[in-house]
Amino acid sequence: MTAVVSLLGLLFKRQNDRRLEVETGQADARLAQERDDEHRRLSIEHEDQERRLRLDAAMRAGAMFTASPDRTADRAAVASGLLALTKLDNADLAVVLLLDLWGEDRNALDETAVLVIDAALRSADPKAQLVAAEVLCRNAERLGASQSLHWPYTIDGCWNPAFLPKTKLLLVEALLNMAVRGEEQTQNALRSVAVRLYGMWEDPDPRFKGCLGTLIEAIVPRLRELGYTDFMQGRRKIHLSDFEAAANTATANPDGFLDQLVQARVRSLRDWANGCEKVDLGHGALATSVSNPMRAVTLS
Repeated sequence: MTAVVSLLGLLFKRQNDRRLEVETGQADARLAQERDDEHRRLSIEHEDQERRLRLDAAMRAGAMFTASPDRTADRAAVASGLLALTKLDNADLAVVLLLDLWGEDRNALDETAVLVIDAALRSADPKAQLVAAEVLCRNAERLGASQSLHWPYTIDGCWNPAFLPKTKLLLVEALLNMAVRGEEQTQNALRSVAVRLYGMWEDPDPRFKGCLGTLIEAIVPRLRELGYTDFMQGRRKIHLSDFEAAANTATANPDGFLDQLVQARVRSLRDWANGCEKVDLGHGALATSVSNPMRAVTLS
């Protein structure tokens, strides 16, 4: 009888321990779920608050563009507002505003505009990238081909092959317009345009590569005439033989209409390159021997 009682007591104790263990586990699970729910709620509230703050800051930045009676706005305010929007992850809005703020008799400085375009091209939004390329193409002739601050840093030696096809072509067109339609026709500008075309040529798309090869083919004879053999792109050295290899990939575009446009650009680019006689020895000329000198400093 004593043994039976002891056994029953042991069984009851074990059953009670298991029940307590289950209840404790359930309680712990409830507490963990409550903590997760609370954390999720706080996270959502934080994100909502951050979005409200960003929206409020964006509206304040937009208020800087308030025009005066003569339809002009202070350039410092425009620059501050546009750059503030890019820092608030609103590069898409900034580049859209830039459409009306950049150009002749407008209020956005060229350097500020390029910084905004650079931020939009860095974003993950293909639409913002496309608008940025369009804005750059429209105003490229205002820029200097050998000026580092006149070309988006993000595509200067680090081309993004993920761009939409139209974005890529607009950026190529912008580079050509900056050279052919711009006022700078120097050997400095020719070197800068050459290395930028080569960076674009490294895109893996065979049709796009063939188009860039055609453009590079137009300037290779001039590079030979000038006796250049080495070109710096950051810490990377590009040789004349690299340009010649790129030129060998030149192919006619299967789209006859697009091929006509490319050939027209080729003729203009060749004429421009052949006229690049002067060497600009002015302020900052030494840095034009390196495309994207900022990158060179960063990697040193």
